[in-house]
Amino acid sequence: MFPWNKQFPFDQTGFTKNLNKMNPKEVENYIQSVMKNVFGGDLSQSFPFQGDLSPNEKVQTPKPEIFETNEYVYVKLNISKNHDNDIKVQHTNHQLIIKNYPKQGEVSKYMLPAPVKRKGTKARYIDNYLEIQLVKLTENSISEIDITY
Repeated sequence: MFPWNKQFPFDQTGFTKNLNKMNPKEVENYIQSVMKNVFGGDLSQSFPFQGDLSPNEKVQTPKPEIFETNEYVYVKLNISKNHDNDIKVQHTNHQLIIKNYPKQGEVSKYMLPAPVKRKGTKARYIDNYLEIQLVKLTENSISEIDITY
C-alpha cells in the first residue's frame, strides 16, 4: 500500500525548512541554468519580468474606459487633438483594434465585454477623447449538437 501519510510528492518536514532558507537570487540562477540546459542559448530576452521591477521601469500604457449598456458597448480613449487624424479604428465581434495609438506605428488591441455587430459602429472626437459606440449583438447563434451513444 502507498504511504499516503508522507504527503506525496514532498516530505513536508524537510521541505518547508529548506524552502524558508532559499535565497531568491540563487533560485533565479538555478532556473536560468536549467532553462539554458534544456533550451540552449540565452533566453533572458524571452522573459519580460527579469530583474527588479521598480516604479520607474514600468511602462504606462493608456487604458481606455470600456463599458456596456443594454444595447451598446462604449469605449472612451484619451487622445490629443494633433494625434486624432492618424488613428484608425477597426473591430471584430470581440475585439477593438486601434492603429497608431498610443504612438505612431503601434497597434493596440482591447477585448470587448460583449459581442458586437459588424455594422453600426460610430466614433466621434469630443474634448480630447475619442468615443466609440459599438452596437451589441443581441442574437447569439446557438448550435445544437447530437450526442451519440
